[in-house]
Amino acid sequence: MKNTYILSTFLFLLLAVNHSFAQISAKAIRVSTPPNIDGHINDAVWDEAFKIDQFVQREPNPGQAVSEKTIVSVCYDNNYLYFAVKCYDDPKKITAKEMARDVSLGNDDRVQIILDTYLDHRNGYWFQIGPRGSIGDALISENGASMNKEWDALWTGKSSINSEGWEAELAIPFKTIGFDPKKTVWGMKLIRNIKRKLEASYWPVANLNTYRFQISDSGLLEGLEGITQGIGLDLSPYVIGGMNTKRGEKDKYHFDGGLDMFYQVTPQLKASLSINTDFAETEVDDRQINLTRFSLYFPEKRDFFLDGSNYFKFGIEGDDNNPYRNSVSPYFSRRLGLDDAGNMIPVRYAAKITGTQKSWNIGMMYVSDERNYGNSNLSVGRISRNLGRQSSVGVIGTWGNAVSNAENMVGGFDMKLATSRFQKNKNLAFTMFGMLSRTSGINDKNSSWGADIAYPNDFLYFSLGHYEVGENFVAGIGFVPRNNIKASYGSFSLGPRPDKWGILQVKSGVGFNYLTNFSDVMVTRELNISPLGIRFKSGEEFSYSINQQYEFLAKDFLIYPGFSIPMNQYTFWRQNIQLTSAGGRNLAGIANFSTGNFYNGRRHDMKLTINYKVAVPLYVGGNYTQSHVFLPEGDFTARIYQMNLNILVSPTVTLYNYFQYDNASEKMGWQSRFQWILKPGNEIILAWTSGWSQPGSQWIMNDSALRLKLKYNIRF
Repeated sequence: MKNTYILSTFLFLLLAVNHSFAQISAKAIRVSTPPNIDGHINDAVWDEAFKIDQFVQREPNPGQAVSEKTIVSVCYDNNYLYFAVKCYDDPKKITAKEMARDVSLGNDDRVQIILDTYLDHRNGYWFQIGPRGSIGDALISENGASMNKEWDALWTGKSSINSEGWEAELAIPFKTIGFDPKKTVWGMKLIRNIKRKLEASYWPVANLNTYRFQISDSGLLEGLEGITQGIGLDLSPYVIGGMNTKRGEKDKYHFDGGLDMFYQVTPQLKASLSINTDFAETEVDDRQINLTRFSLYFPEKRDFFLDGSNYFKFGIEGDDNNPYRNSVSPYFSRRLGLDDAGNMIPVRYAAKITGTQKSWNIGMMYVSDERNYGNSNLSVGRISRNLGRQSSVGVIGTWGNAVSNAENMVGGFDMKLATSRFQKNKNLAFTMFGMLSRTSGINDKNSSWGADIAYPNDFLYFSLGHYEVGENFVAGIGFVPRNNIKASYGSFSLGPRPDKWGILQVKSGVGFNYLTNFSDVMVTRELNISPLGIRFKSGEEFSYSINQQYEFLAKDFLIYPGFSIPMNQYTFWRQNIQLTSAGGRNLAGIANFSTGNFYNGRRHDMKLTINYKVAVPLYVGGNYTQSHVFLPEGDFTARIYQMNLNILVSPTVTLYNYFQYDNASEKMGWQSRFQWILKPGNEIILAWTSGWSQPGSQWIMNDSALRLKLKYNIRF
């Protein structure tokens, strides 16, 4: 602990150095007549707006001007912030395949807008629009290291393609975002992506060492005066009806309703209350076949828990690039309103407060669900204090137990020291945390702690970390896949950009993960060598890696129905190759192959992903995953089939179909979701989920659930 104290003190002194720099600015012009948001920049009001056209490439040619002329205009009135985006281009070369809301536009042309409304250089709101009107939004935190893209805001954006390229209009209500009304200056960053050129151009200039959505190097948006959030009250009632079927049982009809309320306690602090919470429109989880000894991590997909989730992140969870960020999580929202199998449990009500107050970041939540085991009343509180420009210190506490009937609480402390100006323009971060759990009847070996240092920059990337989890540490509403371990991990890579042979960047590096128990017996060791990874300017990618793994099994472990790995010590090598085609093409895909030894046998893995945009309204995608395992007692093959069939009538009318099958359970799942957004906040959703099996030659539906949900939003 003494060494940790010395290191943290040194880093604090290092990061406390303040380098001043001039921020480029834009002027928000107040207008009396708002534009008509229809995707055509032909309103006279845009002649009054402030125009920004000095975009500079971050990739592939850092420092050069954007290759296609780009103009962004900005103005506002009492209630809305307006943007007009004019992207000049050859209309025949525009990459524009998506139009649905909140889909990934990573393979499309697009424009992104980031607003740092508190001007805290840490957190921001992210808005995106593509050439065919697909819009998306997200919350940015940790100065761009963490992104919550599942956040959904109420705003409007429309676009169109014309003979000069494409253009878009956006209207963002001030009621949708939090801000300090006393501040007339916000931070702002603008990004244009031209997919066929792999081009990302920024206003203001952004260097390759920054995170893609880094907040601290944003420009300024000045002149925002007299804006209001209104009363700050949103009421969102819903009604839902449907039917449940189960083979051999009588059909059950369902009718219910509920209410979501949101209130801006202060301009920076939002309170939310959900009564009889419903998740009918939530996507189903991707199926996984677990060939490990530990629990798999499934991401959260429910809007209520995703909104404001950045305020609950603790320790190393705030870094999306850290592969071990979910190794010790005191709070995991999937423990709430779901059972261990991922099935939904009715939520009576849920309440939370999220936001900032001066330099304090606050996240508090209380949930009452109807589980028949453990505790049905669960809560979490998270408070952190900003230090300097990008550092912070905080605490977390959880109460309740969703994994057993024993009473449980967890308390933790964390600190992050970070800068984006190390050696003028590089990122450096040091994180440390400690936790203690209290569980009925357990009074020792119940602590966990860790520390991590990261230097996540373009040419040189390295990270080094260590964490420990006591044998009796229990996170009742968290995610801790392994107890009784001391883990050390690290990675180092170089990423030169040769600008030859059509290569954009070459990556090579090594990584390790070393785990022992508290008796200092090694239980796991992983070594990853990545000698070659290439990104081509055409959009294709290639990577090759070699992995060595050591596992100590203290007891036999059931890997697959009918197959066990006997207790012993195992060391095995594996090789992996991945090929990725340019995502901007109508037909694109990823192929991953790995082979080598596996415990006391061998294993060959293959994963194929194919995406085909048949036409703009029709999308077909598929995944096939196969693991063929050879063991002394025999061999088996685990397979997962997944297919998407989506029909996009317009950006506001969509039909999604998702099929899954795995040969371990020998069951198929089918979810179909129709969504019609009448206007932001007012929606009609029709969702059908079913499970199928094939006991003979025909498929038989075992169960299904049909739901029709009507949502309405009232703003004050």
